[in-house]
Amino acid sequence: MALDQLYQHVILEHNRNPRNFGRLESATHSARGHDALCGDDILIELEMSDGKIAKAAFSGEACAVTKASASMLTEWLIGRTPNEAARAYDQFSEFLADQQADGCENLGDLTHLHAVSRFPARVRNALLPWKTVINALDP
Repeated sequence: MALDQLYQHVILEHNRNPRNFGRLESATHSARGHDALCGDDILIELEMSDGKIAKAAFSGEACAVTKASASMLTEWLIGRTPNEAARAYDQFSEFLADQQADGCENLGDLTHLHAVSRFPARVRNALLPWKTVINALDP
């Protein structure tokens, strides 16, 4: 399987079977992300405990790229601090801006979203869940 096909497979799998999709009743932090150009509208909910993200969930209507990004991100966030999430957001943004980037080990499955770097409109979709998490964590 070619690398682009693998990326596409992972994105479609997370779209069909999103992880952490639904409301988080125990949320201590939340934010809504909206992209007026494509109609994506998501809610990110987080539960903080001992300075770390203990639980993360998302809900709403979104395209496949946004939903896959939110799915992977909510898995990745568990056990991370707000500072780790902010640093990773910067790293992920740079990763998507560089079409020649090889990878970013500490981002795990989120590196599968690199395939969207060739499509600027899709980069915006991949970043929407990240921006929403950063807004949710903003004091």
